[in-house]
Amino acid sequence: MRQLAFGGDRSELLQNLQMDFEFWIRITHLGNSALLIPAAVVLALCAWRAGQGALALAWTLSFGIALFIVLTSKLAFLGWGIGSAAIDFTGISGHTTVSTAVLTMGLWLLAAGGSKWQRVLAVSAGLLLGALVGFSRLALDVHSVSEVVAGFGLGAAAALLAIAYPQLVPRAMSHRWVLLAMFLALVLAPQMGRPAEAHGLVVKMALIASGRDVPFNRTMLHRRAGNS
Repeated sequence: MRQLAFGGDRSELLQNLQMDFEFWIRITHLGNSALLIPAAVVLALCAWRAGQGALALAWTLSFGIALFIVLTSKLAFLGWGIGSAAIDFTGISGHTTVSTAVLTMGLWLLAAGGSKWQRVLAVSAGLLLGALVGFSRLALDVHSVSEVVAGFGLGAAAALLAIAYPQLVPRAMSHRWVLLAMFLALVLAPQMGRPAEAHGLVVKMALIASGRDVPFNRTMLHRRAGNS
């Protein structure tokens, strides 16, 4: 009887762990670059179509620079092992960066034309969602704290710099339904249960550029630090 009871407890524990894993997988899906990079383009087009070309340009530049910084940090580590064992840093979290930037900007555009407090609430909600995606990367043991914090800071800067760009007056988007449809698609799109293909592409780029046969990984970083 005790064995049956123990077996039941173990089964329940495993089930709870599986449920937690599936929950964080769904949350981390909100940072899927395959969905959010096209979404960022849609945001720029919506701003441009609404007659806010300066906003569209500011957003395109800030988001593009953020993506470049993330890519550079990943290539530097995967190809040449440039990272920090002291803070467990192997590259900026792309999921955290992209989700924080795009969700914050998108929600702000949805609230454009509303009151100041509505816009503040929209920006706060976007930042909180980005932070939640960052936490999911920690819960899934994909990134370290330093990598997630760097991603959140970079993503927030990309959105806030565009939002705070001088001489930009937020006006109601004439195509809000496009933004709403985009976010519904992001939330409802099925998670494919495999690593983002973008990561595999970055690994190939790093290997070609560095001439290595295998990419650097976190274990190599700490092993090298221990031997030095």
